[in-house]
Amino acid sequence: MKPIIIRPKSHEEWLKAREDGIGASEVAAILGLSPWETPFSLYLKKTHQVPPTEENDAMRRGHYLEDAVVQWWMHETGEQVIKASAADIIYVHPEHPYMRVTPDRIVKGRKKILEVKSTAIQMGETIPDYYLAQVMYQMYVTGIHQAELIYIQGGLTFGRFIVEYDEEFANLIAERVTEFWNENVLGGKEPDAIAVSDLAVKIPKSTPEKSIEADAQALDQINVLREKKAMYDALGDEIAELTDSLKMYMTDSEALLDGDGNILCTWKSAKDKTSFDSKAFAAENPDLYDKYCKTVPGSRSFLIKKPKNK
Repeated sequence: MKPIIIRPKSHEEWLKAREDGIGASEVAAILGLSPWETPFSLYLKKTHQVPPTEENDAMRRGHYLEDAVVQWWMHETGEQVIKASAADIIYVHPEHPYMRVTPDRIVKGRKKILEVKSTAIQMGETIPDYYLAQVMYQMYVTGIHQAELIYIQGGLTFGRFIVEYDEEFANLIAERVTEFWNENVLGGKEPDAIAVSDLAVKIPKSTPEKSIEADAQALDQINVLREKKAMYDALGDEIAELTDSLKMYMTDSEALLDGDGNILCTWKSAKDKTSFDSKAFAAENPDLYDKYCKTVPGSRSFLIKKPKNK
């Protein structure tokens, strides 16, 4: 079955069309494989409870360098890509209209997807799971069962992975995407929390006086954490002592140099700054102060208590 192809007239129209489904870059979050997003955080975006992620420098870098990586690939392989495939074209699965992907490039002369990355991530000998899921989903939706992930790492190293189509994995992805779309996006069911960032939204405040008994795993983790914290505190004290000793040696100097004039460390004064004396303002203008005050939810503090002597 051939996919339905949508050719948006503008990038804004393409962004709008993507909201009506699940894109390839969102699949890893649904599967719990993404280092950057969870099923719950994606659910909040898809149900318009939070704004879409704004484009950041890393995203812009990837967009600007995309063509350069493709040019490098063409030089390495001698193959060409379809120029028109660089446009924001959306492939929609013919039976599941919420499955929508935009491959970075399609290879000329044969049906093959190119997924292009510009990354600072250290790439190993195998493709990371979160990238693999993205490419596999594109192959499932488009019906194009050949693909490569090509990348430039740290702006210096070019690499490529041949991605073999895995029907079992592709079907699993499709099932999970369908479940997420129907149950979570359309059905409004909140995904479970799988990260502390999820809990910060789901449960922003602790329940007063509520406590829970630690199981064996939690007890082990507390004991390890206590040991690590003691080591960290001891190291912190040593660092502070050495730092103070060097400050005493430098007195009013801004820099400490070695015999060749190289800077070893600096101790510079920050520029003076003006701050607002809210306490004095509140005392002199209580009504105006109250008018512009707002309540900010308190954050939850995590503290390790010292063990009681037995």
